[in-house]
Amino acid sequence: MKPELQSELFRRYPKLFRKPGKRLVDREVISVFDARLQDDNGPFDEHGIECGEGWFNLVDRLSGACESEIERLMAQGVPTEGWPRIAQIKEKMGGLRFYVNGPLSDDLRTQILKVENIESLHTCERCGSPGKLRDGRWQHTYCNTCDQTE
Repeated sequence: MKPELQSELFRRYPKLFRKPGKRLVDREVISVFDARLQDDNGPFDEHGIECGEGWFNLVDRLSGACESEIERLMAQGVPTEGWPRIAQIKEKMGGLRFYVNGPLSDDLRTQILKVENIESLHTCERCGSPGKLRDGRWQHTYCNTCDQTE
């Protein structure tokens, strides 16, 4: 994804795309002082967002849902180490993969799976138009126009 589009996502969702720190290993822990912490680095920190601009709206929507989940956790007094944080966003086997470290509600997990397994496979990764999963040397999801220019 183009750097300017990534920067826009970082600006819109600063809690989800925050710098790496520590994260709670045990989601059921009551106090951060009773928990084990581990580094919260992921492939995202090294590679950024690894998919085409056509999926910007899908990534934007999922990021917004994650940011809302973080805000709910904040309201409950959950410390930063207990918030979800982006681990990786990429294309794999022609579909979007949106990996998050940390706790997620069942509703948010369902939203992510729907985008990964349905919506991204019907949205051109290059331009965002309706597309379809195409086989070839590599699987990819493109519209007819973008597939012709491949």
